[in-house]
Amino acid sequence: MALDLLNIGMSGLRTSQKQLNVTSHNISNVNTPGYSRQSAEQKADDAHWIGGSQYGTGAYIDNVRRAYDQFAARELTQSTTQLHQANESHAQLAVMDEYISNNASKTVDSMNDYYDSVKSLADHPNDLGSRKAVLENASLVSQTVNSTYDTLSGMQRDVNDQLVATVDRVNSLGQEIATLNKRIQENPAGEKNDLFDQQQSLVNELAQYAKVTVLKGKDNLANTVIIGEGQTLVSGTESSRLTVIPGEPDPLQSQVAVDDGHNTAPLNPDSLGGKLGAMVSFRRDVIERSLDEVGRMAIGFAGQVNAIQRQGLDLNGEQGKNLFADVNDSIAMSQRVLKPVGSSADMTVAIDDVSKLQTGDYQLTASTDGVTNSYQMFNAKGEEVFNQSLLATDPQVIQADGMTIDVNSLSAAPSSETFTIRPVRLGGAQMTMNANEASDIAAQRVVFAAEGNQGTAQLEPLPSAQVTGSYQVVISNTGDTLSVYNDQGIKQALIDENGSPTTDLKYPVQGNAINFDDGMNNPVPTLAISGGAIAGDSFTVQLGATPAEGDNSNLMEMQQVQTRKSMNKGRSSVIELFQTLSTDVGIQKMNAEKFSQISQLDLDAATERVASVSGVNLDEEAANLMKFQQAYMASSRIMSVARETFDTLLRAV
Repeated sequence: MALDLLNIGMSGLRTSQKQLNVTSHNISNVNTPGYSRQSAEQKADDAHWIGGSQYGTGAYIDNVRRAYDQFAARELTQSTTQLHQANESHAQLAVMDEYISNNASKTVDSMNDYYDSVKSLADHPNDLGSRKAVLENASLVSQTVNSTYDTLSGMQRDVNDQLVATVDRVNSLGQEIATLNKRIQENPAGEKNDLFDQQQSLVNELAQYAKVTVLKGKDNLANTVIIGEGQTLVSGTESSRLTVIPGEPDPLQSQVAVDDGHNTAPLNPDSLGGKLGAMVSFRRDVIERSLDEVGRMAIGFAGQVNAIQRQGLDLNGEQGKNLFADVNDSIAMSQRVLKPVGSSADMTVAIDDVSKLQTGDYQLTASTDGVTNSYQMFNAKGEEVFNQSLLATDPQVIQADGMTIDVNSLSAAPSSETFTIRPVRLGGAQMTMNANEASDIAAQRVVFAAEGNQGTAQLEPLPSAQVTGSYQVVISNTGDTLSVYNDQGIKQALIDENGSPTTDLKYPVQGNAINFDDGMNNPVPTLAISGGAIAGDSFTVQLGATPAEGDNSNLMEMQQVQTRKSMNKGRSSVIELFQTLSTDVGIQKMNAEKFSQISQLDLDAATERVASVSGVNLDEEAANLMKFQQAYMASSRIMSVARETFDTLLRAV
């Protein structure tokens, strides 16, 4: 009997000691981040059957259980991703908002200074000092736009660098989780609790950078870790590697990809979440959109000013030349097309109507079988803007949203390739001064649009014109042809795109050039008219005009660009484009701030839920400490009683 008492006392002593150890471990880690409360599960030893009755034999610790709720842990992981994505978006937008707000003021002021100098010159069209002031202010506009483009491009590169640094940390976390998984496999079941806490902490940190999905395995709470929408980062003891690869076809649009050692697969940027998702979204939706808007503004401003310049006479009585670099020079037109790797196609994009220009990338799919070429183009919203098939022997011209895409050649048939068309992305970088002499400013106007015109087309004389006098260009009532009349109302002989004589040209005119007939059926480029005219529009042009002292009619036309709703399909002026961009960025910043606050509340709620399940309560642990201490002392007393009983039996012998 004494021996039974001794065994029971020893089991109670061991059990109480383990309970005290677990309780002490909880108390020691009360302030350890990510620690989950542990509790020893105590069970009774198997009873012995003696004399028709069962007698207990003590107790033992069956398991040390970790307080854990997988649903609360998953909620915490998801809210962590949401909060850090919101915080990163807000931080990036705050920087952009401050820059755009300050820069918008500078850009608008520089443009208004230019218009003010034009107004001053209109009072004294021949004054060289006033002319120099116009050139200086025009140069300031160009420099301000260039600076804005350079800063935004720098932000784009900074985001790419941040992606690389963040991906490096994600890779480190993936490797650490894989190493922990190996340790978990190697450890007995009762010694995994602290490892599981470390594992969960790593998963939560990983959730800061990307959306994380965790799959359980046998005796492993995070045997498989998936990021985004299905890319495995950790599988058991093996970890894949994320990498940042150049974008296709634009290398500056860096992509996050997963490298499993065999293949490199780009991740869907919209599924990344966390800081990575916020960075990619900020670069695409804010920086690149801002670059596009600045480019559209630059092209709209320079294009309109240049067109007005070419519609007038300079101080030397010659046709005005472009004040800024031509928006449709050969380099600019070719840079608006991004070809897939290995493509031998050749195409250019000209800007015909600035009012129809839209921001964002277009996707043009061109297919050829050698006989027929098929084209389908979608805008940035995914809307189809062009779908047509042309004979390979016909002119390959695509017109949409103020652009004319000339396809000079496609890759060898049969082929199907998708091209990225960016009509305005580089506009801010390409805006430079072309005129540098005070006499280059064209103050006298020789082209006049009828007051009732509803379209946005521009007419201008060409240096190759061989006739003089007043001519009227009239768009037909159906809007698909045009005719040219002299000052006596007689239709002029023209040469069409096929080299045939005619008096009515198809509109829009291929290449924009109106070719007069030299009398021998030879074309003479005389006028140029852009797209955008509608039925009934008409223009009057004075070819070979004599310079008029003090004529400021072209300067008065140039002033109208300041307030004319010539952009965004007639809804905005050039200046309003930048002001709208500033407003939109400010709204996005406010929305991001609100979303960040909501996400913080969600995280706090998830953290509180996890704490209610896994957190250490010092009052509860102190009570347990006293309880297990008393149990330990009681078990010690049982052993003392057993010894005394055994001694009594020995003395009785």
